[in-house]
Formats: sequence, structure tokens, C-alpha cells
Amino acid sequence: MLSAERNNSPSVAPQRRRSIARLACLIFIGAAATVFMRGRQVAADPDKSVSQNTYATEIAKTYDFKFGPNPFSPGNATTTTGTFIPGEMFVPAKRCGTCHTDAHAQWRQSAHGNAFREPFYQKNVKDLQSQKGIEFTRHCESCHNPAALFTGALTKNSHVKRPFDDDGVSCIACHSIQSVDGHGIGGYVMGEPALLIKEDGTRLLAGVSDQQILDDIPSHRRAMMRPLLKTPEFCGACHKSQVPHELNDYKFLRAFMVADELQQSSFSKESPHPFYVRDKETCNSCHMKREAAPLFDVSAKKGTLVSHRWATANTAIPTFYKWPDQLNAVTKFLENDALGIDIFAIRRKSAGLSAEEFIAPVNRNNFRITGGDRLTAEVVITNKNIGHSFPPELRDFYEAYIEFIVSDDAGKALYRSGFIKPDGYLDESAHNYKTYLVKSDGTYNDKHHIWRTRVFAQNNQINSGRSDVARYQFHVPAHLTGALHLTARARYRRFTRVFSDYVLGKSVDYPIVTMATTEYAMQIGDNSAKAVDPNDKTAVPDWRRWNNYGIALFDQRQYPPAIDAFSRAAELDEKYRPMALVNRAMAHIELEQYDEAANILDGVVKTNPTNARALFQQARIFMKRGLLDQAESNIRQVLAAFPRDRISLQQLGELCKIKRDYQGVLECFGKILAIDPEDLGAHYNLMLVYRKLGRTEDAKREAKIFADLKDDPGALSLANQFLRKHPEMSNESVYWHVHELSRIPGE
Repeated sequence: MLSAERNNSPSVAPQRRRSIARLACLIFIGAAATVFMRGRQVAADPDKSVSQNTYATEIAKTYDFKFGPNPFSPGNATTTTGTFIPGEMFVPAKRCGTCHTDAHAQWRQSAHGNAFREPFYQKNVKDLQSQKGIEFTRHCESCHNPAALFTGALTKNSHVKRPFDDDGVSCIACHSIQSVDGHGIGGYVMGEPALLIKEDGTRLLAGVSDQQILDDIPSHRRAMMRPLLKTPEFCGACHKSQVPHELNDYKFLRAFMVADELQQSSFSKESPHPFYVRDKETCNSCHMKREAAPLFDVSAKKGTLVSHRWATANTAIPTFYKWPDQLNAVTKFLENDALGIDIFAIRRKSAGLSAEEFIAPVNRNNFRITGGDRLTAEVVITNKNIGHSFPPELRDFYEAYIEFIVSDDAGKALYRSGFIKPDGYLDESAHNYKTYLVKSDGTYNDKHHIWRTRVFAQNNQINSGRSDVARYQFHVPAHLTGALHLTARARYRRFTRVFSDYVLGKSVDYPIVTMATTEYAMQIGDNSAKAVDPNDKTAVPDWRRWNNYGIALFDQRQYPPAIDAFSRAAELDEKYRPMALVNRAMAHIELEQYDEAANILDGVVKTNPTNARALFQQARIFMKRGLLDQAESNIRQVLAAFPRDRISLQQLGELCKIKRDYQGVLECFGKILAIDPEDLGAHYNLMLVYRKLGRTEDAKREAKIFADLKDDPGALSLANQFLRKHPEMSNESVYWHVHELSRIPGE
């Protein structure tokens, strides 16, 4: 369709172009409404449909269709009608609160209930509006304020009344969603809100009283609940984010994809690849656990209700609004064994000795420390009980970091890293899990202006079930006696100080939560090994400590020491041994030591022919050796047990491509896109196969998507230039690095 912004022909006057665009949009709205009405059942209230069509037509007259015929772009949300919904159909949450007393009270203090109005979001979205225009905020509001999006309020000189802004993600918004498509940024279809849906499909909203609802609970349940709402894909419609080219005038940039991370984690039970096997969890089972319902909510069962606090990680909202109950719930969630931290090893270098002494686990060994020794403490941080990455989502404007302190017997700190400075800012050299956004001019984008981002100079995280190693190097003071006390803590703060100061216009100390902590006292002189305490049920077994260390080394591409660590794990635990052996084989494969890996995997598969993890790694070796039939047999066995394993689907697709089984290729990569519609490799392979099949238009479509999704090779130099200018950040961008600590002055 024509639009004033996209038709640059000098022969068309600006006013005429706008008139043509408006007419085209009105034609589109009318056509969409006609198609929808033909396909649906006859409405119980014809006047309602007429009213809605009239509303949509009126809104379209002055609406800016800047991004094409979809009025809700550049977000991915839409409606069942394809057009606008009158604001009065978005039932206020307080109406729901008359019966759902506990759920409403919890929701009111949640991030969902404040998704639009809280100051941190407001500052960001107003920056976008002032710098680019209100129409660009449709990208954000598809998840932060659906009512504003669907009523057509997000256009210049809008006359839409906005009584719904305080509700943010309201009850009726979530409970009216009919389907999702996996794209994120509002990748859902919003149905016409209804309070009752009769067995014949009749939808009722206007004039429905509380008593009518109580008299017809089945119809209310049909209106409010559907199996979709309990799936991770439902949550993923908004907890998956990207910056589209319409927003940044550049290209697609992935921000986060929490639901996809869960789908690939051990918690989903859909993948054989994780390093540990866990019980199944969903977003709901983790973030909506049952809690007491003291306000007698009508939907409570035995005095409890699934929580509508979603008390996960946002400490800023309850701090700002002074809601101690919500802050306490969030803090407890963060502290509830989500992460593990372990001072696992010490590397000791003494004067006159050329080699380092490796002591691990440090508390299980006899060793000696003397003044002047150079020590490197290796701290293992593990994402134990989170079904997605840590930290998830927008790592650029909140902080997760490791605090490390070396102190003496009197408690005086001798060395430290990862501390909060007097001005409230985090120590620049802290071991952190952050994303550094870089603008097109090479400057640091520390205000979360995502529409100005060109590249991520760093994007650190710990995936579900994985580990990381932080290394701290320091010298034992020459004349110190007694012990060195090592303390390591995993800490979290929302938001960064630069962002909170920017939003609030003043410096405020927002909460810092310690998610995990560990200590170890190391004597100057002789240290004796500590035996395992059989009565300590909270202690992490040594086999798991070795395995976590091996995982961290593997992810840091330190494959030879990872092999050693996995070997120790295999020796220490018989039950985990097959997993540990596969871990070891994976490291051998990365080193292209295929014979060693094959021998290990052959033994595992011989013992258990259905070990899907071993079968998959064995298939990798078969492919390297050209044994394609054996590789395909293995992969198909894996997919029989894990049909939604996208890595196995990708490998089978590659095998089909080699065999010129193009229908098989289309099937494999089609299944991947059904899970993640933005899978880069799937679009690339479909492009190639469509070209082979002579399906030119399909190939062009896939090529266009691939070009938008793939990384810009030119952006790497921009990131490197940024890191050269910011040495305090560049250390964290390297897989394997050491924090060299300096003695605290005066200590």
C-alpha cells in the first residue's frame, strides 16, 4: 500500500500522498472486517459488531499506518478481527477484583500490573516517543499496554480516551489472548474481550453483572481460561524480544528469548543435550506457585491460589511504590537457591617455582601457603534452578555480578572485586553478567535506547544448568599471619545506577540482593583436607562440583582441563558416570580428537543403546567420517524420544540436504520454525532448498528473512573499537580472563 513515508516520488504532492494512504487504509480495514464477519458465527448482538466496525473505521481516518496495513506494527500483536478494539471492552482490573480479591491484590503490585505506569518504563518509552514518534511505541506497548495498542491510541493527535493506562497488562488483556505464534514482541492474537462465552460461542461483555457470572461459572471459565494460558509459549509471546528494522532503521537484533531458552533446557524435557536431568517445569509452575488467599478469592481452592505476583526479579517497582510484601516476595524468590557459588580451586605460584600448583577442590586437599605466594582463586558460579539464562532478558540496564573479598582474621578487607563505590556505581572491573549496547557512532548506549543500538559489545549470561568460572589473582601479604578469608557472593541489582539516576533525577540506593554466597578460610602455612560431612544435606557433592567446573571450562573453550574435570566427575559418581563420559567425549570432539571420543561413546551406547545424548554425539562423529546412514539412524532415534529437539532436527535436515532429500529438508526446518519462527539456520537452509527446487518466490522470501536476521559482519569492528576505548569492560568480553586484584590502600 502507499504511504507518505515510503513513497518518495516527487510527482506526488505530500497532501495527496497522505490522502491516498488514508483511503487505502480505510479500504483495508473494511475488507478485513468483512472477511472476519464472513468467517465467524452470527453475533448475539448485531449492534455490537456494527459499533465495533464503526469504531475501527473512525479510528482509521486519522490513524498513522506508518508501517503498512497492519495497524499494530512494528510489534507482532494483532486481533482476531485484524483491526481496533473499543477501549470500553477492556474491562478494568478493579472490576475483576470484586470477586478475585487476592489475585487482584497480588497483580496490582506485580510487574504486569505496573508494566506501563512505573517510572523506569515511562522514562524509556517517552524517550522513544520524543526521539522517533508515538507510532514507534507500538513495538513496546504490545506487551506493556495492550489496551493502548488495540484501541488505536498510539498515533499522533489521538482522541482515544485512556482510562486503562494504570492497568498495564491487565486481567482482561492476558485472559483474552487466543493464540500465539512464537515471534515475541507481542506475538499473539487478542480476541474480543468477553466475560461470558456460552456453549454456542456467543460472547457477552456489555451489561454482564457479577451475579450473572456467578450464576454461570462454566461460561465465565470459557471466556477467561484456555489451555494456552498454561504453556511457556503463551508467556514467550512477550518474554521474547527483538529490535526490528522498523524501529532502529537498521536490521533485526535479538534482545532475549526466555521461552526458547526454557524449551532447550532440561526443565522442558524436550532436549537430551543439557548437562543435568531435571523434573519438568513450566513458567507457571515456577513463577505462579500456590500461596495463601487470605482475602477469600472466589477462585481459591483450600485457601490457596496460584500467585499473580510473578515475584521474580523486579525489586525496583515495589521499592519505588513502597510495597514491602512484593519486595519481600521478590527477594525470597531470588534467594531461593537459584544460583550456586563455589570457591572450587586455588592455583598457587611460589617464588622460584616455574609451575603453578593446582589445588582442587581446595577444601579437600592438603597444601601449604606462604607469604609472597601468588594465588588465583577459581570461583564456580552455577545456574542451578532457573529454567532459562541468568540473568534473563534485558541485561543492559540491570546488574548481576560477583563480589569477591579477601580479608584477614580481624575482618579487614585486603583485596576486593565487585563492590559498590561511594557514588553508588558498580566497580567497573567486576565479574558481571551484562550486555553492553553500542550506538552507531561507537558510543555506549547505557540509557536503554534500544532503537539506537547497532551491536552488542558483550552479552554475558549463564544458561540453564550451565556454569561459569570467575578467576581472582592476588598475592599473600609477606608478613601476614593467621588466615586469609575468601568470600564470594553472587549479587543482583535492578537497575544500573546510571539508569536509575537518569530516570529518577537523583541518586537513590535501590536494593542489592545476594543470591548465593560461600566462604573459605585458608591458613598461612599448612592447610588440611576437610572430610565430607555425611550429615550436611545441603553440601554439593564433589562429583557435581567437578562437573560444574568442567561445564564452565567447556563453555570457556578450555577443553583439555574440561576433559580432566569430567573424568574426575565420572570417577566419583556411578549414577552420573554415563553423562560425565558423554561430557568428556564432547570436549574431545571440540579438539577434533574423534577416535578418543568414539571409544568413549561406543562404550556408553553399548551399555545403554537408548542413551539419546550419547547417540547424538556419536552421530556427529559418524558424519565426520562420512557414515551418513549410521548418523541418520542415530538422529532419528533421538527424535523419536525428543521430537521437538531443534538441534537434532537441524542435523537431520543437514543430512537430508546431503542426500538431496529436499522434502525431508523442508519438513525438518519447517518443524524448527514451528518452534522458533526466527531460527536463522532454518531460513538459510530453506532458501537454499527452494532455489534447488526452482521455487523462486519462496527462495526470495527466505533470503530476505535471512538477510535481516543474520549478524552484520561490519558490526564486529564497531564492537572491537568500543572495547578498545573501554578497557574496564573489555576483560569481561573474553571467554577466559583473570581479575588481577590490587591491595586495598591502607589495609
